[in-house]
Amino acid sequence: MNDDRFFMELAIEEAYKGKGKTLPNPAVGAVVVKNGKVVASGFHEKYGGPHAEAVAIERAGEDAKGATLYVTLEPCNHYGKTPPCTEKIISAGIERVIVGLRDPNPVATGGVERLKEAGIKVSFSVCEKECFELIDDFYTILKTDRAFCSLKLASTLDGKIARKDGSSKWITGEKARRLVHRLRSFHHGVMVGISTVLKDDPLLNVRYISSDRQPKAIVVDGKLKIPVHSKLVKERAQDLIVITSQESLLSYKSGILKDFGVTLLPVYDRGGVLDLEEALIKLRKELGIYSVMCEGGSILSAALIDVDLVDKFYFFYAPKLFGEGVDMLRGFSFEKSVSVFSVEAVGEDFLVKGYSENLKRFLR
Repeated sequence: MNDDRFFMELAIEEAYKGKGKTLPNPAVGAVVVKNGKVVASGFHEKYGGPHAEAVAIERAGEDAKGATLYVTLEPCNHYGKTPPCTEKIISAGIERVIVGLRDPNPVATGGVERLKEAGIKVSFSVCEKECFELIDDFYTILKTDRAFCSLKLASTLDGKIARKDGSSKWITGEKARRLVHRLRSFHHGVMVGISTVLKDDPLLNVRYISSDRQPKAIVVDGKLKIPVHSKLVKERAQDLIVITSQESLLSYKSGILKDFGVTLLPVYDRGGVLDLEEALIKLRKELGIYSVMCEGGSILSAALIDVDLVDKFYFFYAPKLFGEGVDMLRGFSFEKSVSVFSVEAVGEDFLVKGYSENLKRFLR
């Protein structure tokens, strides 16, 4: 591994510390290196806060002069909530900048050119693929008016999410479950269909890893079947959003849920099917939820895929065969393409990550 890749991977690790906390800004990490050693690092911690480059340079102090800066995303070149990072880099005396990915935001781009004008040596496209994954959510919200939507599915090798009797607990192993909770922490909300709530009574929170914030719990429930004694209502009412039909707002049940503190988000019911695109638009525009991870069930997952609302896929496969059982995507009778991003082992299971045509189209 060459040095540039090694230090950029450290910057990527830094960036993930802010993943899920920075939207609608991108997650960015930076590392200052001098004489082959890291002298400081930083990441963008929250929306409106100092950018990663500024944090790392401040921490480096005088050591920044003559150093190399590794940053996962092109330094911004405009005044927003913070001053341009390019000017901070120039005034600090940074000698060389390695950029993982050019900024897709037309407002912020131009950083590479500004740094070169100031006599700083600039290289880019180091770990470009990995740096893009860091900002796939940011990239999507730049190009659409809805929330970024990822889909997590766990199945056996023969595509079953439950046995014939419906039992499905712990298809995948502990390492995969811990990773899923980390993925939850990267999103503003975790979404399921009402069938999953009725069957599993989930909490949809982050438990297996430490996290200083919890994603909102989102339930797609057109007829407000969610029980008032469910864990979500009893323990997470203030963080619970129920996507339902306009008509359901007139029901007695809606008043009870509101009294508990549940947020009801009405969308159009199109012949018994809720308008999921409208839901993702409203989640973003009305509630400030910029990224959602759907965790099922199979009917909701298929519905999202059917109307091209899934941007990223997480397919977890366990080395098991159920034979007869519940299919991964019930009601799925159409053909879609998924661009495989990576395949990796997660304990005894393996994970296939992929992007939909949405992201492929945006990248052209």
